[in-house]
Amino acid sequence: MKKILTTICAIGLLTACQKDEETQQPVTPAMADRTVIVYMSAENNLSPYSLDDLSEMKIGAKEVSSNNNLVYFMDRSSTIEKPYIARIRSNMQVDTLYKYQEDFYNSDPERFAEVLSRVTALCPARSYGLVLWGHANGWCIEGDTVAVSTANAPRRAYGRDRGDDSTTDNNTGKWLNIPSMRMALESLGIKWKFIFCDCCNMMGAEVAYELRNVADYLIGSPAEIPGNGAPYDKMAPHFFMQTDNFYEEIVNDYAEAYPNKLPLSAIQLDKMDTLASVTRQMMPYITEYLQQAEQQSAPLQDIIYYYSPSGRSNNTNKNMYDMKNVMRAAVDNHAGDAASEDYAAWETVFNQAVKIRKTSETWETNNYNTVRFSDFSANFKAENQGCVSMFFPLSKYQDAKLKPNESIRQMAWFYAVGWPEAGW
Repeated sequence: MKKILTTICAIGLLTACQKDEETQQPVTPAMADRTVIVYMSAENNLSPYSLDDLSEMKIGAKEVSSNNNLVYFMDRSSTIEKPYIARIRSNMQVDTLYKYQEDFYNSDPERFAEVLSRVTALCPARSYGLVLWGHANGWCIEGDTVAVSTANAPRRAYGRDRGDDSTTDNNTGKWLNIPSMRMALESLGIKWKFIFCDCCNMMGAEVAYELRNVADYLIGSPAEIPGNGAPYDKMAPHFFMQTDNFYEEIVNDYAEAYPNKLPLSAIQLDKMDTLASVTRQMMPYITEYLQQAEQQSAPLQDIIYYYSPSGRSNNTNKNMYDMKNVMRAAVDNHAGDAASEDYAAWETVFNQAVKIRKTSETWETNNYNTVRFSDFSANFKAENQGCVSMFFPLSKYQDAKLKPNESIRQMAWFYAVGWPEAGW
């Protein structure tokens, strides 16, 4: 990856001779305090929303000082517009920094790294923020930049690119898996101040652990998000805050746009190793609880979850449970003071890692279809909602396409918390 990236950057940034590939407008880089890159993977059914969000960014940019850069990469469904990179100034002017002369899969990990490398070269800064805009499904993976060919295939990972400029919502396209994303980000040698996920299901322990060394904070929702996504007119200025608790403003902006309709959280990623360690210590309680759950026709039926590829009515394929809710239930299932003390120790570390969480009674899917947690969790309690998901393997999983019990083994969190030692 590093060798390929170096070659791409050397050719693309230092020369302009290959006009059949790409063209570039001269830019004089100036060191900024922070450059925030909005990576807009919009060559899919979200393409119509991309222009609305750009309009919001222009409004938000009016409050972004000149010593900061608000930049976006756009790849949307258009037969006449190729991918490009642009900067939005405080006067709402948009400067195109780079135009590609050919379309490409923005979900390709090498292209993902090349775009980010190009932006950081064109707009260097003392710190960087990254916004992931588009489709996503957290840790769910099945290979590398998976080509999906069937209409009923489940969504996987981040950034579905149709590749044909179509906006039809049939789930076809290629995806960027989280381990591939992590390797691409590592190849850049940048420690991002934050990665904000304006996409579904990214606030999972598996995702946060995978990205723990490439960013300071991960911000977003463990659930589906509405198609309209983040309110960039309010949020854009807060991307550039230099205060220690800047993530609170970002989360609050998002929560205010969808009051009580979207669970949200921010994770301090350097705490993930410690969280993995204490979660490993809780594994005896978890395995005991899961073994009992296996005997039920509807395992873990009263646990908060955020995603099921087979629909909410299917009790065997809910693979993104709220990790705090499961931990609380596992301890309650095991009588004794020791279990309560162990949970208290685990919860302390969890609260240190999850810097802020906004609970909700519902979440809103695309087109504003409201899903109530109480519809599938009879004992739903907001205090048990940690707003961070985790996968808990069950032998009852029957999803032949996603194969969660197998694909989860590609995530480092699986080994860090000791699932193999627990018999998986």
